[in-house]
Amino acid sequence: MSGSDSLMDDVRFLGGHGTNNPNGSRMNPYNSSHGGDPNPLYRWDAQYPSLWVTKGGGGTFADIWTPDTFAQAGLYVSDTKTEGHVYELSSEHHVRNEVKLLRAANWEIIALQTEEERGESGNCLPLAIQDSENILVAEMHAYRVVSSFTPFPEAIRVSNSHDIRFRNLHIYSDSKAVFDSSIRDDDSRIDYRELEIAALTLPLGRTDQAHDTPAATHVTQLASGFFNASSLTIAPDGRLYFVDTVKQRIYRYTPATKRLEIVSDHPIDAANLFFDKAGDMMIVSYQGKGTVYATAPTAAGVAMQLLKPQKATPRPDMTPVLPIDHWRFDQDRASPVDSTPTPWQYVSPDGTLFLPAGDDFVEGTLYYGTKMADVLRAFAIRPAACGSTFYVSDEGHEETYAARVNQDGSLRDVRVFANRGGEGVTVGPDGRIYLAAGQVYIYTTDGTLAGEIDVPERPTGLIFGGHTLYILARTSLYSADLDAVK
Repeated sequence: MSGSDSLMDDVRFLGGHGTNNPNGSRMNPYNSSHGGDPNPLYRWDAQYPSLWVTKGGGGTFADIWTPDTFAQAGLYVSDTKTEGHVYELSSEHHVRNEVKLLRAANWEIIALQTEEERGESGNCLPLAIQDSENILVAEMHAYRVVSSFTPFPEAIRVSNSHDIRFRNLHIYSDSKAVFDSSIRDDDSRIDYRELEIAALTLPLGRTDQAHDTPAATHVTQLASGFFNASSLTIAPDGRLYFVDTVKQRIYRYTPATKRLEIVSDHPIDAANLFFDKAGDMMIVSYQGKGTVYATAPTAAGVAMQLLKPQKATPRPDMTPVLPIDHWRFDQDRASPVDSTPTPWQYVSPDGTLFLPAGDDFVEGTLYYGTKMADVLRAFAIRPAACGSTFYVSDEGHEETYAARVNQDGSLRDVRVFANRGGEGVTVGPDGRIYLAAGQVYIYTTDGTLAGEIDVPERPTGLIFGGHTLYILARTSLYSADLDAVK
């Protein structure tokens, strides 16, 4: 409740993560399941906020770290119009909110960093702004850790507020459970799915546009009820397959009968799927070290052949199967021009396809306790004909590349195709390139944006069956008729 001239500088709030024992040793913040504190009497989200500014309080707050899992928020500003300035606040590991502003005015928050952990923060809203005005949030980094598995709708939620200015927002996760949107504006009911935002002021003025809105394209919901679906692929018989890894399910959708069915719910940790020409399904699994199964689709989890990695070699009579997205594609390449061939390959039973793989996959390498091999981390893997143009998207840096495919599955002549990146990319029968990056964006082969398909939720995968574009999202499967796409 101090005034505008007060200062809090260089403060660390104890409790939860980063807290040491009196002798300086690390204090473990988790029980064996990461579902609570080691002491069951220490309940998460049971205390007042670590830093609570209220009843006319204000001032300057600089260089603060608050990773207290027990507090309901790291910073809570309520019932004040006194000027406030926050510089370099790191608020992490809370259950409900990292930062909340309620009935606040005349505040600026610069260089805010939020971070959500897998155990406690799966349903944490990093920044909530309610009944407030004249707020500036600039240079905010909102991150979810690599082991996150629970998707969350948005990083920032704004309701009944005015003159809320966002500048340079960076919303990201190296997991496959990033925020679906950067900002949710309750008043306009708009979700801003761009995860990198240079400037946005809410509410929008009458002449402003929430985003470029082309003529609406009709999408049809085919099925729903998934937790975090990915790896959309198509079998030689035209049926669609995809996985819901957390729920240990492999789904099949038959367009002719509009039927969705579970073909496997066995605990095989399926991460990605692909099919050879004979109709065998390959399952890239999180299990073990370098685990790839081959099976008939209906025998997944029951009768499976374990494929062995083979030393990499050019395979001119086979087609490589490659990830269509990377968390950091430019870091996966050895040079700005060409990619380095991987040392291992998994060959399909019929000898028509092979999956290139790195040592990290074959050896089961962990990154902060999580496997990050590209064949696991990708939202999908697809056949890439040698000599043809292959498109691959970079989620983190939001760029999509075009490249040529070598006989060993490495890439050459890599170039930036579009300054937008996301979870999926595919080429349509019309020759245009379809990119899933918050919505579905359509590009011509020269990289010109030609259209957009608005989807009710963030898409995670795209694939064509004839002239129908199938769009997999977090919880649902959709379709769009190519003839209706302008």
